[in-house]
Amino acid sequence: MGVVTDLKAQAARLGIKAPTAPTLKRYGLTEEEWLGLLADQGWKCPICLRRAATWNTDHHHEAGWRHMPPEQRRRYVRGVLCAYCNHRVVHSRMPADVAQRIADYIAAYERRRDA
Repeated sequence: MGVVTDLKAQAARLGIKAPTAPTLKRYGLTEEEWLGLLADQGWKCPICLRRAATWNTDHHHEAGWRHMPPEQRRRYVRGVLCAYCNHRVVHSRMPADVAQRIADYIAAYERRRDA
């Protein structure tokens, strides 16, 4: 059994459906690439660590993204998130340094709380 077939079979067992062909094209991904992203995340949202009913292709909102060809857009795909984390937790333009400051802020609180 090939890698592509394995990914599709694993996804089917977990009840996961890849996005439609037009959606995949919008991000410049094949079905196998999209499933590969999710598989690399353990078939879970990397933020909340849950399996979801609805998945979103998370991408960096780069200036001019809408006018880029799909093969260029794929460079800005960050991964696959559950719908909640994609819309409520991860800001589309949040850079890593801001996310790290948020994590540091919460970690400092937890250290104080647990001291």
